[in-house]
Amino acid sequence: MSKYQEYQAKPTEFLALTGYTHQEFEALLPHFRERYYQWMARHRLDGQERGQRKYSDYQNSPLPTAEDKLFFILSYLKSNNLQMVQGALFGMSQPKANLWIHCLHPILNQTLADLGELPAREMAELTFDENADKLFFHDGSERPILRPSDPAEQQAYYSGKKTAHGQKQRFDQSALQDSLLNRDRRRQKA
Repeated sequence: MSKYQEYQAKPTEFLALTGYTHQEFEALLPHFRERYYQWMARHRLDGQERGQRKYSDYQNSPLPTAEDKLFFILSYLKSNNLQMVQGALFGMSQPKANLWIHCLHPILNQTLADLGELPAREMAELTFDENADKLFFHDGSERPILRPSDPAEQQAYYSGKKTAHGQKQRFDQSALQDSLLNRDRRRQKA
């Protein structure tokens, strides 16, 4: 029994492992499957150009179906396991897990980009609709940067930590909060 089949009927565990509900997973699957088979028609698992031999899924493969492949890469990205651990969970060696990860990750990224669902890397990429019913929160994690050589720039980028310079993901949160609060107040009055 594959890991996908094992967790398919367990919605809480499925969400915890992949970050997707089963319905979201099923909605993403046909797009991922199509992108995967397009890639594998031209390339081997290691990324090299495919020769005369056509691609086919092997039943003795550790990831025999598209569902298993998508479950594998989503669980890897969600949990950020070591490749050795990810391989052990899915019944393969670390080098084989590495091959699968490096094959499936770009395919998943391209699939999400095609659907317009890639996460934003910068706040400038986001647009907010004040009339929407959704509330967005920003993850303010700090990203390491190269230490600037100019002392004034060092001061501007200094994060307060002793060991590394970083750049916080900043944006004007108060304006967004004000607009969302005003929107909610207007709805309550109506």
